[in-house]
Amino acid sequence: MRRSPQRPLLGIMVTELNRELPFASADFYQSLTLHGADEGLDVFVFSPNRIDWQQGLVRGYHYESERKEWGMKLFPLPPLIYDRCFFSSQRSYQQYRYHVSRLRKTPHIRFLGYGLSGKWEVGQILQKDSALHSYLPETSLLTGRSQLKAWLRDRNDVFLKPQGGSQGRGALHLQHLRTAEGGSMLQIKGRDANNRSIGQQFNGFDACWSWLRRVVGSRPYLIQEYLSLQSSQGMAYDVRSLVQKNGQGQWEISGMAARIGKPGSITSNLHGGGTAEDVSTFLTKEFGAFKTEELIDTLTKLSSRVPLVLETYHGRLAELGIDFGIDTQGRIWILEVNSKPGRTIFARMHNNKARTKSIANPIHYAGFLLHKKLS
Repeated sequence: MRRSPQRPLLGIMVTELNRELPFASADFYQSLTLHGADEGLDVFVFSPNRIDWQQGLVRGYHYESERKEWGMKLFPLPPLIYDRCFFSSQRSYQQYRYHVSRLRKTPHIRFLGYGLSGKWEVGQILQKDSALHSYLPETSLLTGRSQLKAWLRDRNDVFLKPQGGSQGRGALHLQHLRTAEGGSMLQIKGRDANNRSIGQQFNGFDACWSWLRRVVGSRPYLIQEYLSLQSSQGMAYDVRSLVQKNGQGQWEISGMAARIGKPGSITSNLHGGGTAEDVSTFLTKEFGAFKTEELIDTLTKLSSRVPLVLETYHGRLAELGIDFGIDTQGRIWILEVNSKPGRTIFARMHNNKARTKSIANPIHYAGFLLHKKLS
């Protein structure tokens, strides 16, 4: 595909990897390129670390559909940027911070949306809307030993998760158990930072805290009330709702699905070995048809409200993955909101309509922003 100089550019901004094709999700970006051509956009992939500010150029990769391969070349800084950067640590974020900040301040460049901050900041924004209060679990920043001990005095279970984590990494369930001899112990189940399963037991709080300090390290963590989010078969599950802006600049639900964790897992994330099912079919098995209709109606209303609340205080967003929990009593909880959601769930379900829509919408929204700017 030969690029015409008149066609506007959409740059997909990614985190650079040390390999031949230095970015992940190449299939996704290939699909975006093809949808972009239909929208009159040329799409390329770049790392902000490869910007030459003096020349106003950046080294990027463009998918050549005729040759079915990726080619590298220099591009002018694009007027539209789709941010798909993922940072595994504060250090990696600092490496990109200067360039991303400068891009945001460049007048002729427009981001489709600005990435959300950590889970704590997102939760604080959602708390500003009184209509969402009853759907938000009690959450605090983990500050130290005495705070965790106080939480365990008031309840038998707590949930710990990293403030900036994703894909279930670092999520821990801490439980106070009674032993057969009449004593007590603490049990931890979850996943480490590399998404490997963890299982530990401790006779006392001090030993448990020492272990936690080693595992958590300096990473900011949240402490949250533990919710019983298991199916009737004892599997952890949640509902992922993908909401995106469309070609009219309006929010819409691109798809919704149930994610079910593998046996013994405390999270339902697909990267931890989970599976995906049609949300209506799955919830009907759990709660019956009448209750499922009520649940999906509420999930739909919350999926429409959350983006508006976040945009009011955060600024422009393009898409969100909203994770909902439904406890054993049928109560809905807002668990997490992600501004850089994946689309694997629809491929797993073989839901081609939702998958195609989820890929096309960022392109349609880019076209909307471009034409709005030109007009």
